[in-house]
Amino acid sequence: MSKTTPANVKLTLYGKPIELKFSAPTEKVTPVAMLPALHRINNTFVETAVAVFVADQETISCQAGCGACCRQVVPLAEFEAYQIAGVVEQLPEPRRSAVKQRFADACEKLDAIQWLSRLEQMLAEGTSHEAVEQHALSYFQQGVPCPFLEAESCSIHQVRPLACREYLVTSPAEHCQNPTPEHVRHIELKFQVSKIVRKLWRTSHIKDLDSVPMIYALQWVKKHPNQFPKKRGEDWLREFFNYMANP
Repeated sequence: MSKTTPANVKLTLYGKPIELKFSAPTEKVTPVAMLPALHRINNTFVETAVAVFVADQETISCQAGCGACCRQVVPLAEFEAYQIAGVVEQLPEPRRSAVKQRFADACEKLDAIQWLSRLEQMLAEGTSHEAVEQHALSYFQQGVPCPFLEAESCSIHQVRPLACREYLVTSPAEHCQNPTPEHVRHIELKFQVSKIVRKLWRTSHIKDLDSVPMIYALQWVKKHPNQFPKKRGEDWLREFFNYMANP
């Protein structure tokens, strides 16, 4: 385990002063090792947005036991794919093999409708945001559950992807069975850590598609070895906050 040092950052978010406290690796690491710090930062960003934008009479509908959104495509930053693969490898048997099989079965089902290849073609040819969202809805319509979903709850909640942490709704949970703008009210986050790091930290492996669909993470990691440079934790964080201030 790499050594860490405490870090403290003060900033204003949504007009509200906040203080971020987390630990950063002192050694040179790839962005994968920055995920614990990014998770803490992301959690604070989300909590602040909820405090600012959710009305007193509203509540967040998301909770354990409601896994409707866990059938949507999850966009991973490139380095998150390596983390997800590592999480799977650390699972004890026979669960590890069972989860790997879920990934494989899901990919087979999506490949049958050429979901990923069609998305890649759309992006290569140039397409609209609305068309990409519609294609993402076709993923949901396949009913493919996240391989980590157990009894409609996330079994890796503490290390779940950044994008999952940012998906919150105030509309009734049952409306997430049909996740269209007419039915679902999202918490709109101006500062999304998942999008910042997808734009900021990527290698030549990532071209038209700015993320790795989580369901393809295990396949993707096998084909693409980690090419990220190693930097000190404070250097990664400096890049992150500088980009956040001047995107």
